Amino acid sequence: MSGRNNYHRRFAGRPGHPVCVTVGMFDGVHLGHRHILATLRDMAAETGMEPVVVTFDRHPREVLSSTPFPRLTTNAERAALIGGCGIDRIVELPFTPELASLSACDFLRQVLVGQMGAEGLLLGYDNMFGNKQKNDFADLPQEAACLGVALRVDEAVVAGGADISSTRIRQALSDGRVEEAAALLGAPYSLTGQVEQGFRVGRTLGYPTANVAIPDGKALPADGVYAVSVADGVPAMANLGPRPTFGSDRRTLEVHLIGRRDDLYGHTLTVRFIARLRDIRAFPSPAALAAQLEQDKNHALDILNP
Repeated sequence: MSGRNNYHRRFAGRPGHPVCVTVGMFDGVHLGHRHILATLRDMAAETGMEPVVVTFDRHPREVLSSTPFPRLTTNAERAALIGGCGIDRIVELPFTPELASLSACDFLRQVLVGQMGAEGLLLGYDNMFGNKQKNDFADLPQEAACLGVALRVDEAVVAGGADISSTRIRQALSDGRVEEAAALLGAPYSLTGQVEQGFRVGRTLGYPTANVAIPDGKALPADGVYAVSVADGVPAMANLGPRPTFGSDRRTLEVHLIGRRDDLYGHTLTVRFIARLRDIRAFPSPAALAAQLEQDKNHALDILNP
């Protein structure tokens, strides 16, 4: 079966039910993305089409530059968030060099219309796709009209005087400004990982921790000590980064559930970053570190349970 027919079999809409699509990475599914998804739902309802999000299995920068690119959401997290916005169908295309070689008009013609049967296309205000060297994105309105595709452009979503973007959120995280990231995302930034065997040092200090595996390729906040929440809002604090007091420069995520001593080894834990408490620093003794952890705990509780 040809690639074209295989795409059609997998991605075409329900028989007799045309689709309207929007295209993008939707990394983080932030407030700007949510506005696009709401507009897509409205467009589908007005035209009797089925709303479909078209995205990619890898960030284009990873393929085009052959270097890792930190993601705000894993593919599974992204799919869950988009589904939570009321979009039932997500098409995750393999981002291959062949796909990357298509111009914007070729992508519209061959993939969105030819393989998916799209009759509507919603673009974000700064949304661009297609090979930039072929530079025909400006021709999309004319190409869409020729193909009978209804084209709309969504408006920008602004916060703090600037457009909301995944790039802006990554920068906020890299600076440790997790409150700003949460405001742009519409929810606290989070990561999910399995609890692994740690060094058990926290137990000796009276602050047992869960050593949470960091997902590959996941964007991380700046190193530091954070007020976080886990599970169903359980208050906690986390150390993200090295452990200089004990001579370790390995970057880890250790989470202490305040008031809990659950055995979490082997469990999967979702950690939501609420506020940054302080920098990581070396202490002259374990006792000095324990005294600081008591202050961190009280500070975290003041933030988490105001």
